[in-house]
Amino acid sequence: MKKRANKPLIAILFILIIPVIVYGVFELNSLTADERELEKIYQRQLESVLFSINQSVQDKVSDITTMMDRDLGVVSDAEWLEELSAYNFFWGLYLKDASDGDDQLYTLPEYEKRGLTSVADSIFNQNQSVFDRLLQYKEAGDFMKIEKSDKQFFNKGKELDFFFFVLGSGESAKFGIYFFDAVLMIEQYLVPKFQEIAREDFILTCRRISDGYVVYSTKENVFGSYESEPIDLLPKYEIGIDRAGGTIQEAVNKRKTQSIIALGLLMIVMLIGIILVFRSIQQEMKLAQKKADFVSNVSHEIRTPLALINMFAETLLMDRVRTEDKKKEYYGIITKEVGRLTNMVNRILSFSKIEASKRTYDKRAVDLNTVVEEVYNTYSYHLENNGFKHGIQLSDEILNIEADHEALIEVIVNLLDNGMKYSPDEKSLVIESGRKNEMAYVAVTDHGMGIPKNQLDKLFEKFYRVPTGDVHDTKGSGLGLTIVQHIMDAHEGKVEVTSTVGKGSTFKLFFPLHKNENV
Repeated sequence: MKKRANKPLIAILFILIIPVIVYGVFELNSLTADERELEKIYQRQLESVLFSINQSVQDKVSDITTMMDRDLGVVSDAEWLEELSAYNFFWGLYLKDASDGDDQLYTLPEYEKRGLTSVADSIFNQNQSVFDRLLQYKEAGDFMKIEKSDKQFFNKGKELDFFFFVLGSGESAKFGIYFFDAVLMIEQYLVPKFQEIAREDFILTCRRISDGYVVYSTKENVFGSYESEPIDLLPKYEIGIDRAGGTIQEAVNKRKTQSIIALGLLMIVMLIGIILVFRSIQQEMKLAQKKADFVSNVSHEIRTPLALINMFAETLLMDRVRTEDKKKEYYGIITKEVGRLTNMVNRILSFSKIEASKRTYDKRAVDLNTVVEEVYNTYSYHLENNGFKHGIQLSDEILNIEADHEALIEVIVNLLDNGMKYSPDEKSLVIESGRKNEMAYVAVTDHGMGIPKNQLDKLFEKFYRVPTGDVHDTKGSGLGLTIVQHIMDAHEGKVEVTSTVGKGSTFKLFFPLHKNENV
């Protein structure tokens, strides 16, 4: 049966789990594709940000060079220097006449002028071709092109940046080198731009490429890798962009982890569901088998007494029995078998009411000792006729409980009946009553076959009978203990079973004492 049941389980597992696995692989592949797409998106965003930053730098440099080109030869040197020094990042301006080679250096008094002049001359000589090209642009269309430089230059221990340009045209044209502090320029003009772009969506970082010095970042303590590109007119500095919630890889990995966990949980839930469904199917199959055994067993048990009743009734009807003693014997057999049938039908009807939740109880205060003695006296004849030794031990104290009188008789009779069925060899039954703490109990002890420990928890299942070989070896419907358990639950009581295989069993029924007895 188990092998047959395992096949549908395996089929269900394949049907349900394989699509989940396929979906999981598809989802992970989609995440990889999403990662590549995200990288493209952030690369485009970096390009967009870099364009905006470069435009801001270009605009500022254009403002400065346009101002110088406009005021060249118009304002005095002092006024010009005052205009230049309005920018806190200004360090020096070197101009060289394109026609006669005269040069002039504008710088603030606190900076070293002599050293800066010699360095500016050297830079000019090294970049003569650059200046010639810039002059051609200027004369061709009055277009002032700015040329960047990534050369390192220090003055008074300060690293400066510079760019080349041409002012004026014709004979008044001048080659220019503008020296400035790029860090101050970034802090003064680019930081507001960073804040405007970043908001709460991105982390923008500007750092010096040579030593990694962070000029500014929209987030403190920036570590790890991020997409970065140099600033066009500030080639020694780069702009980096990252997500506010972490790197792209971290975001994809987080989503991957979440998806894997979700898929794992889904598979676990599905597996649990499959196991529960499988167990339910198994239980239904076992119940169906028990029902089939029940029908077979009841049919057998009904057929036997009916056959006996029919046989003895026909014998009596045909007047084949000559002696009165024999007639009484046959009447006794017929009465006994009718009683068996009546008990069986009553048990089935009782179970039917329980299953339909229609059974009701008329609970009243009764003395447990009185009921036990009543059942014992009634059942003694039956025990003796079946060859049983029997005894009764009643408690010395009154055991008042609140119970349905008929139901109480039914549970005790069921236990006695069970004791008789499962005592094929040593036929002995003892019934006793007593008190344990605030509970009254009645116990039935037999010296029969006993019950294996692994069967004890199944005793009260409907249609269940302890296996003893052939299903018909022991008479019964498998409903008796189920009815006992239901009646005890309805009386807020409990059942305790102790048993040893080959030595017998004891069934104890515990009832709460009546409130007047709880003293």
